[in-house]
Formats: sequence, C-alpha cells, structure tokens
Amino acid sequence: FGSRPRVSPCQPTTTFSFSSLCCCMFSAFSTRSSASGTTVHGGAAASSASTRMPVNGGGAAPLSTGAQADETNEEERGREGAATSSSSLAARQTSAPLAGDMPMNNYAFFVKYTYSNECALLAYNFHELVTNLGIFEQFAYRHDHRLISVTLAYIFYRYQVHHCDMALDLAVTLVYLEDARMPGQAELHKDSRDAFNLICYLAFLAHAFNADRTIRLADWYKEIGWRSFKNCRQLNGYVFFLFSQVRRFRLRVSETRVKRYIQKLCSVPSQIQGEG
Repeated sequence: FGSRPRVSPCQPTTTFSFSSLCCCMFSAFSTRSSASGTTVHGGAAASSASTRMPVNGGGAAPLSTGAQADETNEEERGREGAATSSSSLAARQTSAPLAGDMPMNNYAFFVKYTYSNECALLAYNFHELVTNLGIFEQFAYRHDHRLISVTLAYIFYRYQVHHCDMALDLAVTLVYLEDARMPGQAELHKDSRDAFNLICYLAFLAHAFNADRTIRLADWYKEIGWRSFKNCRQLNGYVFFLFSQVRRFRLRVSETRVKRYIQKLCSVPSQIQGEG
C-alpha cells in the first residue's frame, strides 16, 4: 500500500469534481475569517520551531514551516522519528493535554495544535463528525479524542497534502466509519478495537484510494504506527484486515455521501460565526 512518492503542496492531485467544491468553500472560509478579524495562525506559536504538537496520546512531533517541510528528506525524517521514539514517556505525556484537562474550547484547541486555517477547520469538523457518529462509544481511546484529528492533520500537512485533497480524504474516511458501524460489518477482535488505529488507517485507505501519489505506509508507521505495532509488516497486516474484512475489498463509495461530508468538513464553525 502507498508506495508512491510524496505529493506537491501546490495543487490538489485528485481528479474528483469535489476539488473545486473544496477550494471554493475554503476561499469563503478564509474571507469570512478575515472579515471577522479572527487571527487563527501566524503568531508566535506557529512560527516557533520549538512548538510541539501532541500525537497519539501525548507524543510530540516537531512543528516545521512550509520551507522546512520542503527541504526535509527521507533520512532526516528517519532520524526525527527515531528521536521521537526514544524520548521519555513522561516528557511526552506532560507536553499534551489529557482527556480530562480541557482549558480551551474545541476550535481553539485545533487552532493551537495545527498549522493553518484550513487544517484547523478540517480537524475541528472531522472531530465533531466522528464524535456524532458515535465512534468513541463503540471503539475505545484512552487519551483526548481530539488528538486523533490533530494527528491526521499533522501527517497530511507534514507530507504536503493539499488541503482540498485532505478534505476529500477525510470525507471518504467518514463514509468508511459510517459503514463500519452498520450491522453485518466484520467484528473487530479485542486488540483491534482501538479508535485511533481504526480512524487513522481507514484514513490511510481513503488517501490511498484518492491520491495519485500517496504517503507510503512506511511513513505512517514511522510517524505514528510504531506506537501500536511492532513493525511495518504488522501494521500492513492490520491495514489489509481493514481493506479485506471491514471494507470487503471495496474502497469506492457514493459520491453523494462524500459530497455531503465535504460540505460539513468545510463549513464554518459556530465559534467563528459568532465573532463575525
């Protein structure tokens, strides 16, 4: 899965007609944010190279600017991944909010821990939609549930996925999650009933289906998979289980359902509407 190189951040790569829809909605969102005087990104937190973002229950990933991300090569990412994995558990846990510690509202949380207006918007709406689907009632995750959306936003941003493609990937992921809760779906065994892995690797399948050039599964393992799987081969087995048993080898979904979720993902949060 996902053996092709990284995508360019300049243009969306999908051939779906949804790309223009996403771009139009993001343009409207940016206009409304500017008109309301909302400062979302670009402050000290976004510009500081030492800013850390929680990933998968307290892990911290380095914040890179767009220029730094462009210059990062495979060897550098490997060294960064190794450094992250060797950092102390206590230090990682203190760098991220716990599930019971929510000093800010959800949208402010995503503004703080993502890297652009578009990432914050998508991560916030994706979290709200996943929660409304009842995924966390059926699948456990012992950390702050918002970290899952932050993690996906981080991976897509780090590997330079255009925000229109990101919206499409997340929309298809939501359709997969909606289907996973329907009667008759394959029952996940106990070790697989983890909301983080289910959501993230259904997102990988959605990304692999949509993108012309995908983020490799080895990179997903390097960034987040090592926390739950012994090696990339074990992760590949889990992904194949989702593909064969949960999705039954079918990744294509109804365009009507995808469009509905794209519209919801790109809608302006009430927090911003209230400030206008």
